[in-house]
Amino acid sequence: MTPASSPLSRLLGQAWADLQPFAGRFGLTWRVALLCAIVTAAAMMFKIPEASISCYLIIFLMKEDAVQNCLMGFGLILLATLVVVLMIPVINMSIDSPAMRLAIMFGVSYVFLFLSSTTPLGEQAAIVGLIVAFIMTLVTDVPIGQIGNQGLLAAWKMACMPMALMILFNLVLGIPAQTLVRNRIVRRLRASADVLEHPDAGEELQELLAEGNDLSLQQMLTVKLLHLISKEKSTWLNGAVETSYRVMLASLAPAGSIAPERARALAGELRQAADDIASGEVPAPPENATDDSTAARKLSYALAALSKPDGGASPKPAPQRLLSADAFTNPDHQRYALKTSLAAIICYLIYTGIQWDGIHTALITCYVAALGTTGETVRKLTLRIVGCLIGAAMGVGALLFIMPHLTSIGGLMILVFAGTLVGAWVSSGNERISYSGVQIALAFLLTTLNGFGPSFEFSQAGDRIMGIFVGIFVIYVIFTQFWPKSVVNEVRDTLDRVSGDLKSLAGETKDRRDSDLAISMRAFGDLEHADEMLDMAYFEPRSERAPNEQLDGYRVTLEEMRSRLCGLQARA
Repeated sequence: MTPASSPLSRLLGQAWADLQPFAGRFGLTWRVALLCAIVTAAAMMFKIPEASISCYLIIFLMKEDAVQNCLMGFGLILLATLVVVLMIPVINMSIDSPAMRLAIMFGVSYVFLFLSSTTPLGEQAAIVGLIVAFIMTLVTDVPIGQIGNQGLLAAWKMACMPMALMILFNLVLGIPAQTLVRNRIVRRLRASADVLEHPDAGEELQELLAEGNDLSLQQMLTVKLLHLISKEKSTWLNGAVETSYRVMLASLAPAGSIAPERARALAGELRQAADDIASGEVPAPPENATDDSTAARKLSYALAALSKPDGGASPKPAPQRLLSADAFTNPDHQRYALKTSLAAIICYLIYTGIQWDGIHTALITCYVAALGTTGETVRKLTLRIVGCLIGAAMGVGALLFIMPHLTSIGGLMILVFAGTLVGAWVSSGNERISYSGVQIALAFLLTTLNGFGPSFEFSQAGDRIMGIFVGIFVIYVIFTQFWPKSVVNEVRDTLDRVSGDLKSLAGETKDRRDSDLAISMRAFGDLEHADEMLDMAYFEPRSERAPNEQLDGYRVTLEEMRSRLCGLQARA
């Protein structure tokens, strides 16, 4: 899209594109919906409260990769169990002191939100912070002698039951990591073939370049550690990840640099290799051909490397730091944790002060809606509002026209499956709209899942929706009034990093540039990130937002940098 297009039309056009189907989307959607229906049945049968929150954990955490889902489920169960055990003496110590209880809620919340911002734990750490806050809020609701066996056990079940079911579900119906890596390689080759045949069809290729190799290499590391496939297959897949990235870089050759006949032939060879890989075979070596252009030779060499036993390379994933390099030097991490914890405490004080516990979803909203920059947070709040309205409308419709005809948990499972199917479709898409899908499903579940069977309580459903809007308001005020962080600053820093990467690539020899993909992958990823951040800028309050002319200027600079980066990759 060009900078001249209006922000609204650009955002709406992107949203419509993000809703379109793609390979694997429906598979993830029905798996999430089916698992939510199973979690609902388990919550009803075993009398586990807050079934909607248990389903929310599934929608929020479940990904395509079955191995990642199992490991995440195990990790969250261990974390939640440890936290619950440690909370027993904490609750006993603070049972008679509301001030101490608030201090503990704030302190623990701050620590886990800080860890979510600075460690690979990410979402898991934020969810543990939510569990702790939920436990502490139960202290005022459960009789003193029953806190240990009711409040803590309820919170533990609420978090661990869906994770245990997610592990079992993925062991039976999940897609293994090696299959996802293979499919990603196939998609890369076919996208490269499309660009060779139609030079203007490079949007998908740019997205694949921005993804980089880190995720695939981390998945292959897990595959090898768990011995999920033979050593020969894992060695080939691991190498093919990097080689397929070289194929994409080679296909960036400017139009005309490869003769049309040779470009069509190479595209055919790429498609044949993709078909072989999709069927589980190592592609055969391509036919020997004399290539006059450097671009054609580069692509041909990369394609031939796929037929080698090691896939053409032996890359290793970049090591992950336990703490980000700027964990204690960048105040944004501390400010994020502080603002989110403060918002949660304010929401808790609001609904306990006015004795309206039905809007306790305000506290939950704080943990799932806050992000680093003001633009990101307001965009997420906007998606939450839109998703909440859609999900609430679906829920009210279900209460009016469907719930009166349900007489069993089986019927409720079908209703949950149908409702979450809509939300899961949206949430399985690009991050630009995924949270709206999470909110559609959550609002629908909060409206329809009240008690331990089919429910017709409109008042409780309305309270929960009202709580979401209270949380949205509190988060909006805090994140726009206290240490607001503009998207423009991050865009500027990102483009500065890309500028440095371009200088590094321009100064390298061809062989060095071909052998070291790290700089190229980082540059493509940063450009994609800057593009998304520019779209978020329009969600910032007018007092903080940069002028449209400045944003358009950054977008022009971004496109110039992308063109220069592509040119460097194709240069002899």
